[in-house]
Amino acid sequence: MSTVKAINTANLRIARENMGLDTKAASKKVTASRRDIVSEWEKGNELPKWSQVSKLAKAYNIPELLFFSKETLVKNEAIPDYRVGSNPKDDEKVQKLINLVVTRQKQLERYAREDGFTKNQLQGSGKEVGSPKKLAGLMTEKLGIDMARIKKASGRKEVLDYLISKAEAKGIFVGKTIAQHRISVKDMRGLYVSHDYCPFIIINRKDSWSAQIFSFVHELSHFFRKSDAVSNSLEFRKTGRDADPEEIFCNRVAAELLMPENEFTKGYYDKRDINIASDLYKVSPIAIFYRLKELGKIQEGMEQEIEREIRKEMDEGLSAKAEKDKQKSGGSHVNNMRDSNGDLFNRIVQRSYLDNNMGYVEAANLLRFSPEQI
Repeated sequence: MSTVKAINTANLRIARENMGLDTKAASKKVTASRRDIVSEWEKGNELPKWSQVSKLAKAYNIPELLFFSKETLVKNEAIPDYRVGSNPKDDEKVQKLINLVVTRQKQLERYAREDGFTKNQLQGSGKEVGSPKKLAGLMTEKLGIDMARIKKASGRKEVLDYLISKAEAKGIFVGKTIAQHRISVKDMRGLYVSHDYCPFIIINRKDSWSAQIFSFVHELSHFFRKSDAVSNSLEFRKTGRDADPEEIFCNRVAAELLMPENEFTKGYYDKRDINIASDLYKVSPIAIFYRLKELGKIQEGMEQEIEREIRKEMDEGLSAKAEKDKQKSGGSHVNNMRDSNGDLFNRIVQRSYLDNNMGYVEAANLLRFSPEQI
């Protein structure tokens, strides 16, 4: 295949750096040789073949045309990584997702503003709030969250949909991972990327409903503090000296919002009580356990036994879910993408398309399906 005539070397470099790759790692994605060929392209000493450009665009998760655009790519801001046990392969998957979010934010901003969006005033409004309990109260008030509505819900999915609808009503874009992202729960449970007009929260579809609820409220805490983050912890206790204070804080906010202290009036709670509370508040038994332990509501000497039982049940439940997921057919691509994009994202793209402010091809590229199928 022929070699390209020219290429934007600055965009080659920025796209690679946005993925967190060095030139040698990037070279391995486009050639079987051990040469650091990407370094030569970025220096302008050589030009790639069209097939190599395609491979590089796929590796960097950007359109090929950006390598030839005169407009310089924007360098992504570094997003703090609060995951436990992350590794380079996992980082690459998550970085691709971050790049997709950032690209969408840039593409969507103009249409969001045409749709009447102004800078999101809630974003960062809790930055100076130093108490998890006070921030949970602020979030509950500003988003209009009704705890009675959560407790009366028929199931966890209903609660998650309710919380997401409250966030999207305030201009917070919420999406979910899909199979093609290949991101496991251990890779990422939640992600928040700030933007003046199009702040995004992504949660991992592979997680349990109760875990998605907790992760979502955790990422909402990051939104109110405007602290971009990639997270995967669900334990709001301080697990070690090196645990990040911001991550601990946001976990505690989620615990305060979903499991308010004044709701737990008994002196002590046993395993049966924990299961009942888990069903009532739609969070996992382990989250209830840590919350009660923090409040001094677990009888001394019973902590280890109760935690061991809960963790055993969790492991069994996760194994059963993984087996069930394997048997699923995967569902409709359009339905999966519609859910992954989020209602707010889909609505803005659809309105812009119907109002002739956006062409069919651009709308289809953003949605990853025909805009006429929304």
